[in-house]
Amino acid sequence: MRRVRSTKRSTSLWRKARHGAALVEFAVCLPVIMLLILGSMEATSAIFVRQALTTAAYEGIREAIRTRASTAEATARAQAVLNARQIRGSTIRFSPTDTSTAARGAIVSIEVSANYAANSPFFGNVIADRRTTVRTVMVKE
Repeated sequence: MRRVRSTKRSTSLWRKARHGAALVEFAVCLPVIMLLILGSMEATSAIFVRQALTTAAYEGIREAIRTRASTAEATARAQAVLNARQIRGSTIRFSPTDTSTAARGAIVSIEVSANYAANSPFFGNVIADRRTTVRTVMVKE
């Protein structure tokens, strides 16, 4: 049997055609890949903000339910956690407003909230002005 060998010219044409196909595939897939990457980064950032608010609420309420703790000390504790995590534009509210006057066994709650757009490192306008709020409730010691 006789083998037919491909010529250098036909191999070169095949490679050029394949290179063009790879370029088209890359151009089609790149926007989808970038959307997935940037979307996952935004979702991760939103989860980080939510977790920072949860931690700040927990630390603030733990300070507020102590026997001789004041609302100012509890607010400072929650704000310190938010500052450490670089959360901007947050608000902290207690119920009752003055936790030092709450009787032992009374329910004390804290709400910590922040705008996502102010804390997004990438595209704050994607989730525009969404306010995330965390509420934690404990019993006064």
